[in-house]
Amino acid sequence: MGLKRVLILFVLFSVACSSENTDIPSLKLAGVNYLGDLPTLVASKNELFKKYQLDVDVSFNNSGRQSLDDLRAGKVDFALVSPTAFTLDKLANANNELQNDEPVILGNLLHSTLMNQILTTTNGKQIQTVTDLSGGRIGLPKGTNSEYIWWVYSVFYQVNTDQVDIIDLPISELGKALIDDKVDAIVTWQPWTNHFIAEYGDQLKQVEGSHVYSAKWLLVTTRKITEQNPQNCQQLLMAYADAISLIHSDTDNVMQMYSQEMSENAILGQNYQPGLHQLNLNWSLISELHQNIQWAKLNNFPGSEKPTNVTSWFAPEPLKAIQPFLVKIPTMQTEENQ
Repeated sequence: MGLKRVLILFVLFSVACSSENTDIPSLKLAGVNYLGDLPTLVASKNELFKKYQLDVDVSFNNSGRQSLDDLRAGKVDFALVSPTAFTLDKLANANNELQNDEPVILGNLLHSTLMNQILTTTNGKQIQTVTDLSGGRIGLPKGTNSEYIWWVYSVFYQVNTDQVDIIDLPISELGKALIDDKVDAIVTWQPWTNHFIAEYGDQLKQVEGSHVYSAKWLLVTTRKITEQNPQNCQQLLMAYADAISLIHSDTDNVMQMYSQEMSENAILGQNYQPGLHQLNLNWSLISELHQNIQWAKLNNFPGSEKPTNVTSWFAPEPLKAIQPFLVKIPTMQTEENQ
């Protein structure tokens, strides 16, 4: 009888353990090697996803466009992406979008003017400000936030874009293209800015005026996941909220960890400055998306000619469930003719 009881208890314990493990969802998330995506790295390194009972396999791409493509392809459940790449994707897929599979925004993680820069050489043309780039060649990865940022710069500094050649290059090749005189300036982002400066030293300098753009950074998933697994979305957002708090409270150690992590990925550079990280959904993000759509229209991007319902791009319910005061966007969907 004693042996039977032991066996029964063992079976019950095994079943309980199996059930407990089953309850922990296995998720995949695609981040980006980008200083603006610091919360993802902090959450991963400090096991904050596990803190909220999530098993998250985190990978890092070189651009948000790649991460969003992974989400579209079903390779990951969550992705980090810039408003520009997200906007272009939504416009291009508007006609063949399946509602369950469409990407939606869970939250914005960033509001910072420190993420993006224009670099040029100290030799050759005497380029001091963005205005001096009229008639020049600009290197950047097309379809990313850099392309939109260049437009913002050109409007702000009244540069005639018809007199500028845009050279499409991968982010990792921009520094060499600049040194080899294939371009006159590059539009880049951190950590690549510091990487190129560390690699080429005094041969490079930053063009004045990069502060006019304030970057945002989006956590996105599919509509299906928000509807079928809202708790997972809430848990993920809580982990990101903790990561942002840690960035603010332990900045020196976080930035040291970031520099070391980038170095291990063969991205040089140091003395990184964190941006202003905040978790929210508010009107400033809506304004940013509107401006991206306007830019897409002016440049005849696919789908930009059609009326767009920007409020349908959000899934505010998970963030509203955990921190309702961070959600300040309209909940009623109204058609917005851009």
